[in-house]
Amino acid sequence: MPMSRAQTPIFSIPMRRVEGFLTDKICFRDAKARTPHPGLILENDSHNECRLQIWDKFLIKHEYRISKQHGEQFVDVTNDNNIIHRKGNIVPGAMTVSKIILPLEILFSELEISSVNIKFTGSAFYGERTCNLFLWHFVSSDYIQIEVKTYQQDRVVATTIILGRLKTATKQVKEVDEALVNKKCLARVQAYFETLGILSDFYVNKDGYKDYTYPLAYIAALPSAEIVNQLSGQGGMINILRMDFGNFERIPITGDKGPEVKLARAKKRNTFNKIITEVAEGLVTYYRGLAIVNPIAKFQNSTEPVLDALNKLISPQEDTSVPFSGVNKV
Repeated sequence: MPMSRAQTPIFSIPMRRVEGFLTDKICFRDAKARTPHPGLILENDSHNECRLQIWDKFLIKHEYRISKQHGEQFVDVTNDNNIIHRKGNIVPGAMTVSKIILPLEILFSELEISSVNIKFTGSAFYGERTCNLFLWHFVSSDYIQIEVKTYQQDRVVATTIILGRLKTATKQVKEVDEALVNKKCLARVQAYFETLGILSDFYVNKDGYKDYTYPLAYIAALPSAEIVNQLSGQGGMINILRMDFGNFERIPITGDKGPEVKLARAKKRNTFNKIITEVAEGLVTYYRGLAIVNPIAKFQNSTEPVLDALNKLISPQEDTSVPFSGVNKV
């Protein structure tokens, strides 16, 4: 939604935030760049800090690679016991999700994400160049829709719809006293950032205060690991992950254990499992979502059940280069 130049921009982004992405490449693209009314304008503020003023819809291109070492560290942090991410060459689906949500939380701290709906259409592999394309739509003066396509080479591995809104100027930020922060839980969150090649300080240090709450990207990474753990590694392939963050409340990093995931199978089916997820901290349930898991998924050009195919995939004497078809491993 175009906004008059007489008003303030939709976002004003300090470009130093991009420096938190140590090895990633992030580019902003503006289809109106050569017109009299560009959607993106670089300006220096009164403190001589370079800011990107956003006036209209735009596109972000985010390129990165995931090494196997970082993938293994990631599943250690998120407690994902699926051996395919250690003995195989498959990037955890939760890691792909994190690389979609976390850039938004760091670059656009004024954005309140209300929901994330991701559909996996292929598997991501360690070491390959991956590209997220974020296309922004300003539905109204308050509400935003972001469409994300995730590619490896020329393959689409995920499509995502993110809904959110701008923080209201009158909304009070609930700051967390640093003395109350659970240092062990904070260290786990910092380790999570390290596996993604992102400096955690760029999330914690907001304008005027320190944010000691769990990133939504971290929260969205937890259900897939719990699905594997509760289904004894027989969870099959995750096709769809949906998280509802509708109340915009963040979980403070102050509890004894950190966020816990509760799962319930909505209805037993032969073709797929619909799993209801809840994320709670202590007695409070903060977020809800669901996962569609395909228990009888097959590899591309294969008639074998998925568990037999996985055993062959991780076996040293077999070729591990064959991608999944239309699914991503939990």
